[in-house]
Amino acid sequence: MYQRIVSVVLTMLLCSCALVSLSVGASTSNDSEALSLIPRPKEVTLREGGFHVGQRTKIVVQLGHQAEDRIAAETLAEEVQDQSGLRLNIIGAKPSIRAEDGVIMLVRLQDSHVRHFLARQGLRADALVGQDGYLLFSDNSHLIVAANSGEGLFSGVQTLRQLIRPDGNTVIFPAVAIRDWPNLQDRSVQEGISRDTPPMLSQQFRRGPRS
Repeated sequence: MYQRIVSVVLTMLLCSCALVSLSVGASTSNDSEALSLIPRPKEVTLREGGFHVGQRTKIVVQLGHQAEDRIAAETLAEEVQDQSGLRLNIIGAKPSIRAEDGVIMLVRLQDSHVRHFLARQGLRADALVGQDGYLLFSDNSHLIVAANSGEGLFSGVQTLRQLIRPDGNTVIFPAVAIRDWPNLQDRSVQEGISRDTPPMLSQQFRRGPRS
């Protein structure tokens, strides 16, 4: 009798874990579909609230990476201007987790403060993210795109552009937590383009189409 009770309890626990796992997977999928992101990120969690862009909002790129990350920052600034008329300044600065006066941070995951902050939000910079993946986090006071490379950061900004929502004379980015990385075939295509395409055309391809 005792063994039968233990067996029933274990079975119930396993079924509960399976249901929880299915529920989490469905929630992530539904969040991704609700945001209509192309390509669809591997992991998406939609949260309450959002990051409001105002006249004082700045885009920060990390010191030491301004030249490489400037294109990503300019692409984002152009998108915001197209949607709202607001012109965002792009500045170089040391990484700062606290977003004062509405700072959009485009930073690298090599910075331990960035990694630890994102980890506390459930975004791990593990081997899956790799060199070409990215983490994206936004709430009412933070908007951060972080990656290990310029390619990864640009991919994150391309996703961020799709999150812009008009809000009167400004725009808002919904509160989300995203982890994404390219598939193996995506890496092969990108490497082929880098080898076989002239630098200017390759740069235009990486920037992607204007929406």
